[in-house]
Amino acid sequence: MPGHDVIVVGAGITGLASAYHIKRNNPDMSVCLVEKEKTYAQGNTGRSAAGFRDTFTSEMNYILSSSSIEFYKHVQNKLGFNLGMDSCGYLFLLESGKLDSPAIKKVMSRSRGKIVSASDVENSGINTKPEKDVAEMMNLPEIGGGFLGENCGIIEPDLICSFYDSELRKMGVELKYGTKVNSLSLAPTKTLDYPGEPFLWQDKTINSLETNSGELKAEKYVLCTDVWTTDLLAPLGIDSHTLPKKRQIFQASGKEVQNMVSKRMDGSEGTFPFLILPSCGIYLRPEPKSKSFWISTADDIGRPYSYEEDPQPEKDFYNLGMLPVAQEYIPQIKNSKITSSWAGHYAYNTIDKTHYIFESLNVIVATGTSGSGIMKGDSAGRVVSAIVSGEKTAKTFTNRVINVDELGIKKRKVEIEELVI
Repeated sequence: MPGHDVIVVGAGITGLASAYHIKRNNPDMSVCLVEKEKTYAQGNTGRSAAGFRDTFTSEMNYILSSSSIEFYKHVQNKLGFNLGMDSCGYLFLLESGKLDSPAIKKVMSRSRGKIVSASDVENSGINTKPEKDVAEMMNLPEIGGGFLGENCGIIEPDLICSFYDSELRKMGVELKYGTKVNSLSLAPTKTLDYPGEPFLWQDKTINSLETNSGELKAEKYVLCTDVWTTDLLAPLGIDSHTLPKKRQIFQASGKEVQNMVSKRMDGSEGTFPFLILPSCGIYLRPEPKSKSFWISTADDIGRPYSYEEDPQPEKDFYNLGMLPVAQEYIPQIKNSKITSSWAGHYAYNTIDKTHYIFESLNVIVATGTSGSGIMKGDSAGRVVSAIVSGEKTAKTFTNRVINVDELGIKKRKVEIEELVI
């Protein structure tokens, strides 16, 4: 007999939220969470820029993100569990011709936000007109204004993961940290006890997880294993439908940066918005504790789809790539120093940049977060829980109903996301 009803693999945001909602909705189920690291949020969840926004062009992305954001607000404001959640806003800096683009109009039709004038952008300390020769050489457009998403901001990954971890412990979920899953074992649903099973003509099931501490068995398995999903599924002939790509973050600190981060756009005390520059997808995430900016970008062409065991930040990528662009728009960056840097991966759904959540055999796969795992994590966990329970729909925290097949493979119904950061 299996040792558990469900085993969830992965203690990032999606795995923790999935285990939480599975147990909350099925209190009599035996649920186990397995994680290769010694604690939670040690993979790409902990290495992310840790922002949240509901400014998406895809309706599905909007539902997943806005509902998760409201749940996180509930946890921090109603339950009193500090998540480091700060609704400082997301400021998309745009060329004049893009202020009324179809994408911005679509976002504004359902997300709280406003258009910000070029003069307001300038008054906040941002240079809207890069030097002509530099602009021509580096393809830097003038800023005609911006879109400020107001239901957006920053959050601390370790704190939101700590909330789920503490709740799992209260509910009696078994937590197996420091347990690495090496492979999934395939077996026939009806064994003949004959060497070489399962054969081509036999119905198959995932029989067990082979780990560094022995074999683990369950009725159902949930893989929330991000960029490691392909390595676990490929030997079984199951497609994860995702590809990994390295992402890097550099922390820029200095007196001028400190002054900028510590004030809102209007100069009042608070936190400056999360900034998205109009060139190269570069963004600056304010970090109030250190009064610094985290600077990164989702570079695509030229950056291979590949996995690195221990990804390291590349100084030249920052100094020769991001810094020349960032300092033209944000002069405060010129005299800053890099005080920290790190790297991780995006698990890209290369088709529509939205979660894949699907079931194959008796394994449920939740991956393809495409860089927005934290801000959609709670809703994704509810979808996983619905599939575990055999339900056709999942209800989000804000009571939006999601047809679970729409996030799957065969009956997928998701728009291509136009605002990927």
